[in-house]
Amino acid sequence: MKLNRILPLMAGIALFFACKKDEDAPPANVAIAGKWNFITLIRNYKQGNIVVKDTLNYAADSNNWTFDTTAHKIYQVKNALLDTVYYKLLDGNKKLVTSTDERFVFGNDSLTITTLEGNQLKLQGHTETPWPTDLFYSFGR
Repeated sequence: MKLNRILPLMAGIALFFACKKDEDAPPANVAIAGKWNFITLIRNYKQGNIVVKDTLNYAADSNNWTFDTTAHKIYQVKNALLDTVYYKLLDGNKKLVTSTDERFVFGNDSLTITTLEGNQLKLQGHTETPWPTDLFYSFGR
């Protein structure tokens, strides 16, 4: 009899804390701000009838993206080479769209934010050049 009362109580407590966690998470436009270290890029593509999975692992601090949420820019550093792109968050802050020119930000790369929590950022994208390729980006703080 006591077990019938304890289980629903424990389920209710777990549900309460699960909902509380979602409420405490900052919105994507705030959580994405700052420096992210590029950890891994996975590329899945097909050449002829062969499916190729290519994984690139980056050394610590060799490649990073810094999101400036005020200027809507990503400052990229790869092996001491600097680059800057503009970005916008779309679809309820679940999609990141980038371009080298802020006037054409909708014309280039579109990346879906699959994970953005704490010290983990994961993006997923697709390109058709030079062949259809699925891209999976992994970042950490």
